Amino acid sequence: MSEYGAVPFALMIVIIIYIMIGEYFKSIHFHLIHETSFGIIIGMLMGLLLKWMDENAYAQFFSLNATIFFYLLLPLIIFSGGYNLKKKQFLKNFKYIVSFGFLSTLLNFIITLTLTIGFNSWNLVRLGTNLDSNISLSYDQMIKYSATICATDSVAALNLIPSSQYPKLFSVVFGEGMVNDAVSIIIFQAVTILQQSGKSFEWYTPFEFIGRFLENCIISILIGLFVGLFSTWCFKKCRFLTNSTTTETVFAFLMAYMGYSICEMLDLSGVISLLMIGIIMSHYQGYNISQLGRVTTRVTFESLSLGAEAFLYVFLGFAMWNQTTYYSPLTKDLYYVEVSWVFTLLQLGIVILARYLSIYIVYWISISIQGEKVWKLTKYEMSICCFAGMVRGSVAFALIETLVASPTDGIEINQINILQSCVLYIVIITTIIFGTTMPFFINFQIAKQLDEEEQKSISEVPTPVLIDQQKKKELSEAQKIIKYMDEHYFKRWFIHDYENRKDKINQEKKQIKTETLQQIYEKAFSETSEDESVKQRNEDFIQLPNFEDKSPTSPLAIKMQELSQQI
Repeated sequence: MSEYGAVPFALMIVIIIYIMIGEYFKSIHFHLIHETSFGIIIGMLMGLLLKWMDENAYAQFFSLNATIFFYLLLPLIIFSGGYNLKKKQFLKNFKYIVSFGFLSTLLNFIITLTLTIGFNSWNLVRLGTNLDSNISLSYDQMIKYSATICATDSVAALNLIPSSQYPKLFSVVFGEGMVNDAVSIIIFQAVTILQQSGKSFEWYTPFEFIGRFLENCIISILIGLFVGLFSTWCFKKCRFLTNSTTTETVFAFLMAYMGYSICEMLDLSGVISLLMIGIIMSHYQGYNISQLGRVTTRVTFESLSLGAEAFLYVFLGFAMWNQTTYYSPLTKDLYYVEVSWVFTLLQLGIVILARYLSIYIVYWISISIQGEKVWKLTKYEMSICCFAGMVRGSVAFALIETLVASPTDGIEINQINILQSCVLYIVIITTIIFGTTMPFFINFQIAKQLDEEEQKSISEVPTPVLIDQQKKKELSEAQKIIKYMDEHYFKRWFIHDYENRKDKINQEKKQIKTETLQQIYEKAFSETSEDESVKQRNEDFIQLPNFEDKSPTSPLAIKMQELSQQI
């Protein structure tokens, strides 16, 4: 075990550097290179050094086990995204999020699959730098590859779009990215199930695929809804669970992970289920736990998500140099395999083309059905959505790593390695190139939109009238019904003592909008809870800063005073 100790040690060092540099970039508003790109680059440099030192250990360590990703890292990222989601903006822009995340992903899959089959039939999957030799991919492999490469990564764009100034654009990009990952995984799972059934392709196969896809989505959402509400009910009825913020945080995460595990056990989409659980917990369960617990859970889940993302981006850079070797678990030897640079470059072009076509086809379908006036996204916001979706992320890489070749089949080993190396190189290229140019593109599009809006407000309608019109059309009929059911039924059923705490809860909502997380966190220490055990705990925290008190009554305060005097 000691011979591999240098690899994880180097990995942790690079992750720490990645987090430090990322926060430093944010503090100085440096956007020339995104921290994700920087993490991949330093990972590549360290990976090259480790491969030069011990190639055998490097190859074994960086053969990513997809189980680690799907059962450890991905749940942390998805649950944090759902739990910290701005639900109001999400619902307000639900039409665009579903259109881009659901329909556009399906169209992207169809376009990518069609062009990939065409390139394969034209013998364009060349081996290495030898343009005279080629290899043919199977239809099963191309279908799974097409489902994989549809998964986007909009992290870089989200860090560059001010959510307070452009809430609609931010929520659309964020929501579309979350839904896109879930839909890509569902497509991959549906394709895998159909292939494992052993049925030949018939005229009804596409309809069977769509049926399995919709069945997966609906059942996963219902399981997430049930688990989220059940967890909320537990906190409402079992008030002893709120005695400790640690218990609140651990119990909430374990309930969410249970819902994810149920879906994975049933070959459903744990991602959609986990996203739904996070939204439900944030909306209802947050008011069944202490105020300190609400802040603690948010900070904890966000911290775990940050660590998981940092590991993934650095790992992608480390694994860059592992695509030309294959480690055989049978013989425990390294074998050199080929990659296809021609196929990779062609697929990079397909990624760009399929993204633009899928987004604008959905736009054309929408305006042809509902009319152009109903579509509220401007052409500049559409361009930003397209550009943000160009980046491919860790979900695509993890999905393609689930493809396993037979250790004794040299042709299949080369086929799988070509697809895996292609996905990895596209992830790295799009993250570095598009991630680096994204701030300039976003600023350019936003500046053009502001100029156009300013000209329209001067020449056509005064700005106050536009603001009034937006307020009047803020809620649709469907949103009004959902809000009415939520206020008069669901909150009464699932929130502890909602009748007596309604005014306090509404006040806390306003507080969240106007105060920073640090201010809310400080207030959480000074406010008492209705439960006596939580009240005593908060009283201990209240006395912490008062070290001048000569006779503190709290044991925790006495201990903190002794430590302060020692310092």
